[in-house]
Parts: sequence; C-alpha cells; structure tokens
Amino acid sequence: MHNRPDFLKNISPHHGEVLHNVLSKETQEALATKLDAMPNGKTWYADIYQKAIYGPMVFRDEELNIIETIEKLLPDYRILTDLYLEKTPDDQGFPFHTDFDSIGFMEHPEDMLTVWIPLTPVKEEGSGQLSIVMEEGAVRLSLIREANQLHSLVRVVDSSVPEHMPFQITQQEYDYLERTKVTPSVDAGDALLFCNAFFHKSEDVHQGKRSAYIMRLVPKDAKFSKTRLLGLKKLGQNLPVVNELLKKHYPEAL
Repeated sequence: MHNRPDFLKNISPHHGEVLHNVLSKETQEALATKLDAMPNGKTWYADIYQKAIYGPMVFRDEELNIIETIEKLLPDYRILTDLYLEKTPDDQGFPFHTDFDSIGFMEHPEDMLTVWIPLTPVKEEGSGQLSIVMEEGAVRLSLIREANQLHSLVRVVDSSVPEHMPFQITQQEYDYLERTKVTPSVDAGDALLFCNAFFHKSEDVHQGKRSAYIMRLVPKDAKFSKTRLLGLKKLGQNLPVVNELLKKHYPEAL
C-alpha cells in the first residue's frame, strides 16, 4: 500500500488505511444474502449503478455483529449510515468526486470516515477498485471543492449570502488527480478507509459484478451544522440521516 504522508495525520488520520479480514466469510455471506433480498433503492445512485441501496441500515442487525466489529477496530467512531452498491461493465460509476450529500452537515467534514468493504475481490484493473487521492496538492484541491459546496449549502438557507462561482475542475487538475491517485488492491471482506471529503473515484468493471458495502463513520463527539442540515433537507438530499440528526440535535428546527 502507498505510504501515508505525514500531513494526513492532522487532517484524516485513517485515510488510506487498508484493514484485512474485517468481515469473516460467514458474515460476508450473511450480509450479501440480506442485501440481495432487498429491492433496488429509489435514489439517484440507482441511475448510475446496477443496484444501489442508500441506508439499508443492516449494520444494526445483531446477527452480523458489525457494530461491535467497528467498535473494536475504531473505538473513537460510530456508524452513522450505510450504502450498498453493485457495479457491472454497463455502469460508469463516478469520476473523481466528493460526497456532498454525506458530508455537508458536518461541522468538520474531513472528520467523516468511510469504511469501504468489497464483497467481491477488487485486486486488479477491471475489478471495480476504488481510487483515492493522498498527495497534499490533491487533498488541498478537495478541500477547496468542499468549501465551495458548504458555501452553496448555506446559501440554500440564507439567500443574503453572496453567490460564489461554482467549483469547476480543470482538465489539468483532473489529469493531476489521475496521475497521482492511489488504487489499493483489496480482498473481499477487507476494508479500505478513506475520507469522503477528499476526491475519490470508482474504477471500471470489465466483467461480472463488483459489490461493495459501505459505512459512513463519524467521531463520537462529532458536531453537526444546523444551517447545512436544513439546507440538505430543503434540497431533499440524504433525508433519513438529515432528519434523524435534526431530531436529535435541533428538534426545534423541525
């Protein structure tokens, strides 16, 4: 695995780590069975992937023991929500992006940690690997985009905030991200940890199907922005999580 630059320790200390054998084969099979039985989600993800379920919340199933597994591995974090994606050769997936709807409500979006667990091996080109950025220039570019998105969310709630030009990545910047990306080889049941406030992309699948179970983790003491939660609610983005956080932290806003 690519060496983790020292600067990341102060921004996202687990970004780029690969943890092996996080889910046993038995747990992988049980998880896959539950997810296979669920209908395709009614979300814009489903327009991009063969199957996409946003927020199946299967980590709460006691038989899978996922909450306890994550608690042992990352005791300072808790699971906020989950996601399941199936990708085939017909699915383009995402180019380099940040997860606007998942991080927009965080006071410190770079504190969110994604646990990406493939249920099929993604160890070579064409298997549907996930690429992330780790060079400081690429991470700083990600944070510029993040700031632009957060500013836009505030404007959704407060129209008196002056408009700012939207973030548009240049071809030179995209080429830089592509040239410096890191694409780990990850076996089924392993976990790639990354900060989804940083640019990342889904690589192509050449044959068969790639399936991945994804969890969004936040520090147990994470703070959430009332303004930006309301902005996401107004946009209709990530409503199950947004409404749950508003109810818990800002019930007067509902």
